[in-house]
Amino acid sequence: MTGSDTEPRQTAAEVQAEIDREQRQLAETLSELGEQARPANIARRQFTKAKDRGTRIFDEARALVLGGGAVRVESHLVEPEEGSIVLKGDDKVVTTYQSRGQLPPEAMILAAGVGTVIAVGVVAWAVRRRRK
Repeated sequence: MTGSDTEPRQTAAEVQAEIDREQRQLAETLSELGEQARPANIARRQFTKAKDRGTRIFDEARALVLGGGAVRVESHLVEPEEGSIVLKGDDKVVTTYQSRGQLPPEAMILAAGVGTVIAVGVVAWAVRRRRK
């Protein structure tokens, strides 16, 4: 190889500057890992995750019962940014919902009828029980 084909060598000051830069980056990474690994932070993340799951399940159940709202179509994990630190269980999930629309009038009438029958049955049972 000739001198023009090779890269110029770094000076001692450039090498030292690069080492210092890498050490600072490593120290920041270790600091971030230490912060993320604190038990209080882990507990907060797990609590938030459980709360989000519970909210999602509640919303889906409410949509099924009330007939309106939205229905989950798809969920998938989002890849973290390159170079980011992700602990196990810190995955981000993106969910797509689709509007369900309103229930047909026949279903609403049927639900009202069933509710009325149940209410009348409970009242009749309570009156009958009091008379005994």
